[in-house]
Amino acid sequence: MTTRLKEIFASVSSSVERRLFSEYGAIFTTAASAPPAIIFAGASEVERFQASLAVRRARIGDYEITLQSEAMDALIGAAHSIERKEVRISARASDAGARSYQDTVGLWLRNVTQGLEHWESLGRLSTDQTQVIRNLPPADQVAVILDLEETRQLFFGTFFDKSILYSVAAPGASQHLSLLAFDVAEYEDSEVELALGNHGWHRTVPNDLPHFTYLGRKPEELTNEGLRLVTREYGPRGYSFWVPDIKSLK
Repeated sequence: MTTRLKEIFASVSSSVERRLFSEYGAIFTTAASAPPAIIFAGASEVERFQASLAVRRARIGDYEITLQSEAMDALIGAAHSIERKEVRISARASDAGARSYQDTVGLWLRNVTQGLEHWESLGRLSTDQTQVIRNLPPADQVAVILDLEETRQLFFGTFFDKSILYSVAAPGASQHLSLLAFDVAEYEDSEVELALGNHGWHRTVPNDLPHFTYLGRKPEELTNEGLRLVTREYGPRGYSFWVPDIKSLK
């Protein structure tokens, strides 16, 4: 099992970090440059890490995106491998690759704001309670929102029926900050999934179907890296995700 995954798991010091590790921790098995911690403390820490990386920018479909060089090479290799089958791999949006800390904060605040308005309108939160949460720094909102979801089932996902972490990453925790995540437009195509997997790109965030993470390993190698495979049903088919095997890491 990878020493890095064990080290990060051993460093967990709070319930929030534990939750974020369980959701996003597969990234620490990457063959590329993993982030330095479960969650970046702020914009300056993200910027320093991104500046230390070897990166490559390329057009993937309709959008130019930036990734770590090794990850981009693998992505382009996957795209080329299925060209003869007339299957395409393309970026889902302009932010399908690298993101800044502020990008992730903006996405987080969008969901938090919508959730607060929703639960206040239903009388499940008071105006005073929502105002207190709005006034918190985004990083400090994480523990409060996750607690509301766990203890009161007040969910902040896009449709208010699932955790906010199934819609957006906590500030500083997004895999896009490490330039190792890619949101693919053709995420329902099994040929695309197979090609990406053969080039080291795998789903690692359950419930986020377009999101793939560059681990740089074949599927058969991942169980030896401290990960386990989980399958979720969406519509007529199941999708597989590689997540930290918490039991084996204890």
